[in-house]
Amino acid sequence: MREVRVTRTERDGALEIGFRFKSMDQLLDPDDPSPLPTREVTEFAEEYIASYLDGCNLKKIAGIAVGLPRESLTPGEAALLPEAIRRHFSFRIADLDDDMRVSRREGRISLALAISNATVAVLFVTVFAGDLEDPLVILLTGLVTILNWVTVWDTYEYFVYDYRREVRKRRIYQKLAGIEIRVEGW
Repeated sequence: MREVRVTRTERDGALEIGFRFKSMDQLLDPDDPSPLPTREVTEFAEEYIASYLDGCNLKKIAGIAVGLPRESLTPGEAALLPEAIRRHFSFRIADLDDDMRVSRREGRISLALAISNATVAVLFVTVFAGDLEDPLVILLTGLVTILNWVTVWDTYEYFVYDYRREVRKRRIYQKLAGIEIRVEGW
């Protein structure tokens, strides 16, 4: 049931990505009683569409096409589905903004901890540099080194990987909130 067929059509340098869902329930949450266009997109469809766009150059994407079985799609629903999809991604941007705010706070804390640990390490090495034969000093030197490595790596990972991933996801959702969406029956 989770299988979605994806096609890529390129015209004049612009890319349209087609997502062919097996049923309406795969695209829209069957437990959401709201009428279109306020009905929610399923987590599966949201993640599938966003993750596929993550592998593309966002500047080249002109639109997406959503394919559904003809018998599950009335003309009225077909007209409202693009707005429902755009509305969903537009709404989710606020959640991502909140996640990024929390993430930036955690990044600042991580940076402060890394600086504090590096300062402690420098002071420790400066004070105990001549006493490296004492087993307790050797043990504490190893502990300080490990703590520094962990905090520096965590800070590095945040700024180099995690924050970039969050920014990229937000760009994808912004693209999906304003992109041209075609609905077609198959």
